[in-house]
Formats: sequence, structure tokens, C-alpha cells
Amino acid sequence: MEALDLSAEQAAAAVGARPFLLLALLLIGAVGPILGLVAVARYSERHARALWGRAVQAYRAAAEHPATQRLSTAFPAVARVLRELSAAEYLVLHLGLGLALSVAALVFVALAEAVSGGSPLVQVDLALARALYGATSSAGVAALGAFTHLGSGWALTVVALVVAAVLLGRRARVLAVGWLIALAGGGLLNYALKALFARPRPSFDDPLAVAAGWSFPSGHSMATFVTFGMLSYLGILFARTLRVRVAIVALAMSWTVAMGFSRMYLGVHYLSDVLAGFAAGSMWLAVCISGIEVARRRPRNGDGRPTAA
Repeated sequence: MEALDLSAEQAAAAVGARPFLLLALLLIGAVGPILGLVAVARYSERHARALWGRAVQAYRAAAEHPATQRLSTAFPAVARVLRELSAAEYLVLHLGLGLALSVAALVFVALAEAVSGGSPLVQVDLALARALYGATSSAGVAALGAFTHLGSGWALTVVALVVAAVLLGRRARVLAVGWLIALAGGGLLNYALKALFARPRPSFDDPLAVAAGWSFPSGHSMATFVTFGMLSYLGILFARTLRVRVAIVALAMSWTVAMGFSRMYLGVHYLSDVLAGFAAGSMWLAVCISGIEVARRRPRNGDGRPTAA
């Protein structure tokens, strides 16, 4: 085990000595799975349609089952929400979001336990942080120092207000309210998590940048993940082609990863802080998007038909 821990620290130090190799690995890890899923989905489209038909039939059969009808009578509010969800939305969107929430929660808990328990991950964090600090350049610090301000509270507040104004101008009130709740709630959640774990930030004799507050999870990483995740969601709603939607998601993920990398490069966060910020952001984003989708399809007309925002 000691040899394994040592090799992990050595690998972290080697990667940290090449900062933009680390950035490339992070980008591949974030964007690669998205492109892979799209490729698999397109390759298996013919089989997926057949499976989809069976899934829709199963959904309808379950909805018409006497037991389901009895539950609908006992819990009319839940039944009304489920009626407004088509089979596609229920099976793909909500189950997909539920899976994302579960995976993100497991990742966050694993990282939190590792950091709190002083596992070998802490030593990997330290080795990577020291190697990055030693490999920085004045040009890199200046560039990423300017870039990281775009993930600060004031910058994201401006984005929040501009996007909310655009949505209200399009009469998408549910989306506007959901957008503001997602961003504001994400900030509050991050503040609570930082206070809960109270992890000190990396410390250097001659720091490249100074940041206030606790380190775990990274606030810039989490806030950027939620903001650009919501922007991706809105882009997917309004974009018309798969190519544009994939491009939106890939660009949003790339920006978010770059923001997390900037926090590590400047020496104000560890790798586990950034990853935990992404995981916590994923959890909150899944909850928000699922809630918005339910709210968008609630009946709003006098005849009870759902009206999408």
C-alpha cells in the first residue's frame, strides 16, 4: 500500500510539473464522456428505437394498472405531476437526472470522507499543489488570474441578472425563476458545505493569489458548474439540432474545467476541492433541472392543458 501511495504522489507531482497536461487530462475526462455517449447513442439508434417503444408501452401499462389508479386517487397531487410528464420525459430526463444525482452524491461523499479522514488523497493533493506552484509562470499567473475573476460572485451575478432579464423578455417566467433559484441556492449550498468541512486552503510562503474562506468544496468550481450547467440546459431547450446542443454542452464543460484548473494553478484550491465542487454542483443542478421540468408542465390554462414556459 505504501508503494502504491508513493507512486500516486509521484504521478501527481509529475503531472503538476506540466500544468497544461493536467488541464488537457481534465478536459478529456469531462468532455470525452459526453462525446462518447453521443457517438454510442447515434450508433445504436436503430436498436434504441425498438427499446424505446417497449419502454413507452411499459410506462403506459403501469399508468393504467388498477394499483396505479388507486394510488392516483389517494395522492392526487403526485398523480397530476406524473400525468403531465410524457413517457419520454419521465424515462429519460428524470431517471437520467436521478442517476446523475446518485453518482454525484457518491463521488462527493467519497471525496469528503477522504479529505476528512486524512486518506492518501490528501497527500496526492499536496504533491500536486506543490508541483503546480513550482511550475507556474508569470504569464500564466497573469492570464489565469484574470480568467478566474469571471467565476467570482460579482461576475456570475451579472450573468444571472442578464439571463433572467432575457428569459423574462421571452415570457419564460418559470425558467427565469428556476434559473435564479439554481444560482442563488448553489451559492448558499456551497457556503454551508465550506462551513461544515472547514478545510484550510493551500499555504505557500510566497502565495500567487490570496482567497478568503475555507477550501472544500471550491466555490468558483461549483458556482461555474451550476451556472454553465443551467446555460447548457437553456441552450438545449432553445437549440434545434443535436450538433448545436452537443457543442453547447462541450463548450460549457470546457469553460467549467478551465475555471477549476485556474483555482489549482493559482494555489488557492486542491484538486479534491475542485472535484468536490463539480460533484456538489452536479447534485444541485440535477435537483433544479428536474424541478423546473415538472413546473414547466403543470396545468396553467383554464382547460387544464399544460403550458410550457
